[in-house]
Amino acid sequence: MIGYIYLSFAILLSVAGNVCMKLSNGFRNTPATIAALILYAIVPVQLILAVQHMEVGIAYAIWAGSVILLVAVIGILFLKENRDLKKISALVLIAAGVSMLQLS
Repeated sequence: MIGYIYLSFAILLSVAGNVCMKLSNGFRNTPATIAALILYAIVPVQLILAVQHMEVGIAYAIWAGSVILLVAVIGILFLKENRDLKKISALVLIAAGVSMLQLS
């Protein structure tokens, strides 16, 4: 259970780091750039703590899939990125894969 808590923090920090990276506007927005760097520095610590309590393959797959899914959804909903049937279908498949991994 504690592994999933660390993994959840790693996911949330990664998503926040990715959003800050987008908001950094190619290093022109200094606060967003610094925030992204700090968040990215903390993520490996959370992942290391998570894999002490769960399988590394499962933890990494859940982390990567969840981050991809959440960042893509945030991009569509808040950053005005395009949405089409292929993109939505791919996100549904990622969500299904992450859900299946969490049940294993």
